[in-house]
Amino acid sequence: MMYKRYPESKMRGFNSSLCFLLILFSSFFSINSLPINPVYCLGFPLIFFSFLFFKTTIDKFQLGLYIYFLISCIFFALGSYFFSHIDSKINYLSTILYLYCILMGGQTVASGMNVAVSRRIYIYNFTYNLLIIFMIFEFFLRVVNSSHTGSFYDYKWSLLYFDSNFVSFIILFFLMFAFFLKEKKIFNIGKIRFSLLLILLFFTFSRASLFAFIVTYLFVKSANKYKTSIFILFLIGYFYAASELIGKYKSGMNYIDVDGSFNSKFYLISVAIDNYNSIPFINKLFGIGLNNFLYYSGGIFAHNIFITLLYEFGIFGTLMFVCFLFYSYLKIGKDVAYIYIPLLVAGFSLFSAYVPFLFVLISCMYIEIKYLERRA
Repeated sequence: MMYKRYPESKMRGFNSSLCFLLILFSSFFSINSLPINPVYCLGFPLIFFSFLFFKTTIDKFQLGLYIYFLISCIFFALGSYFFSHIDSKINYLSTILYLYCILMGGQTVASGMNVAVSRRIYIYNFTYNLLIIFMIFEFFLRVVNSSHTGSFYDYKWSLLYFDSNFVSFIILFFLMFAFFLKEKKIFNIGKIRFSLLLILLFFTFSRASLFAFIVTYLFVKSANKYKTSIFILFLIGYFYAASELIGKYKSGMNYIDVDGSFNSKFYLISVAIDNYNSIPFINKLFGIGLNNFLYYSGGIFAHNIFITLLYEFGIFGTLMFVCFLFYSYLKIGKDVAYIYIPLLVAGFSLFSAYVPFLFVLISCMYIEIKYLERRA
């Protein structure tokens, strides 16, 4: 099949294809154990140069990401400023990294829309090869550096990421993106690579991500005409189950017998509920800045997506986040659930400020949907 090649914007020794590839690579590459993660040395200049040289018309979804970025800058700046009067050791870096992730999404659209589909397929193929090699290396380092006490927790500490839960999030989202590409008949990574990623996901020992994969897989395999209804039922069931578990914990029940880590998530939720009234009203509106829940939790990272939104994003920041998700749904359609379902399921256990893969892969989905619409 012959694909129409769209004009590819050129830069001095740099082009859209290379930029698109580097953005995809930057969405998962990390060496967190170094004083400065080298991905920042790649990602920030990449964003700068892509803004400097690309001279194409701004796409509506790209513009939406820019607007979300600018409004988030204002909200986070206000929230952080007022919270700095309460906590002098306020963290600013996590907020900056989240804003960076939004721009990564915008520049994914800026570069990817100027790359022919045949070239994008080649880049996806190459990216998945890089991802598998990098994740095998990451798993090898976890095994070598484990304390070998016999517990699977020995194998969760990572040299390349904060821990294996972050690894699982990346693998999970790329698996879901592979599902999307295959269903749309754009690109198939094949059974071998898919199986390797699934095995690597299993060996992150992240129960939340494995459960998220199973739930999303069931959604993927459902008939197209039922997908919207299934997604709505999933949301109802998800929030009902979450509220029931939280209610039981607040009434005095605990989940230590189930798992200590599982129980700790509900402990953090309980801390968040108990301390919410002590947050100044202005910070309830604009948040306290990302990774600053530690002030209320005694130094424990928020983990949960709802704690992060309620405390660190604030009411206005949460509304903007929800608006972005809804806008993505309007532009991509029900297929965006490939990303939303694992975000919600795994996000109950882990949500980080640094999620470039979230914005990059949503943007890639948008690019492919636009391509299919043009081809139709």
